[in-house]
Amino acid sequence: MYPAICTPFTDDDAVDVAAQRRVVRFALDCGSHGIVAFGLAGEVPKLSLDERKLLTDVIIEEAAGAVPVFVGVGAPSTRASIELARYAEAAGASCVVVPAPMVGTLGEAGLVDYFVAVAASVGVPVMIQDAPAHLGVGLGAGLVEKVGASADNVRLVKLEAGPAEMGRWIDRLGPEFAVWGGDGGMYLLDCVRSGAAGIIPGVDLVDLLVQIYDAEDRGESAAADELLREVLPVLVFAMQDSIDHYNACAKHILVRRGILERDRLRPPAETFGDGSRAMLERHLDVLRVTRGGVGVG
Repeated sequence: MYPAICTPFTDDDAVDVAAQRRVVRFALDCGSHGIVAFGLAGEVPKLSLDERKLLTDVIIEEAAGAVPVFVGVGAPSTRASIELARYAEAAGASCVVVPAPMVGTLGEAGLVDYFVAVAASVGVPVMIQDAPAHLGVGLGAGLVEKVGASADNVRLVKLEAGPAEMGRWIDRLGPEFAVWGGDGGMYLLDCVRSGAAGIIPGVDLVDLLVQIYDAEDRGESAAADELLREVLPVLVFAMQDSIDHYNACAKHILVRRGILERDRLRPPAETFGDGSRAMLERHLDVLRVTRGGVGVG
């Protein structure tokens, strides 16, 4: 369980370094097995390269070697992605995560060239992220195979696709590749039971998701199923809409839990309306989410 952490902002839209440190400590206190920075939950397109470098240092320093830190290096250009990848490696990242380029439309050959160029710029492992519903570009297992044939350090994949598609990727890529699930943790158990190497959810309820994962790992599948049933309404509500909606939900939960002081997204962003806020609060009340923890079980 490697949660993708959010990026907190101050009231004047600066990155909130102190809050970012609290988020990292929260992830560690929750028993996370690793941390992912600058994923879909990180509002990455709204961050400058300098802000990402600053927060890379902050996150890795705060983790202090307790767990691996994967750093997302997606950017509008190959040059910028390589710059971020090299910076992350030098800062101590265990792996860099590379989604499809954030601008432009590339064919398969262009995408393969992009991923191979970024992978060749570093010596650490590289994870390719396929999130067509969110990024507008579908990669496919065949493309990842081609990248892996030219880049030995590309052996990890993160999918936002659910367990059925994950099973097809695992069958196609074979044991050489470690395939990870995302989708906010909604399909956690189905993905693990399909052969996922790990799950990258959000950070806001990661203590519960770690409990579910660990119960399954111990062979306590019935207990894992019951825990997931209790948390699933919150995950489904958060994942129903845009990335802004998901990030707003995650930050709101972190405010309720006392980790963040504000649930602000950096503009422009969709408004988290009163109706959505009320529905999320109802789900959190049922789950008994409090400042100190959650009351499931």
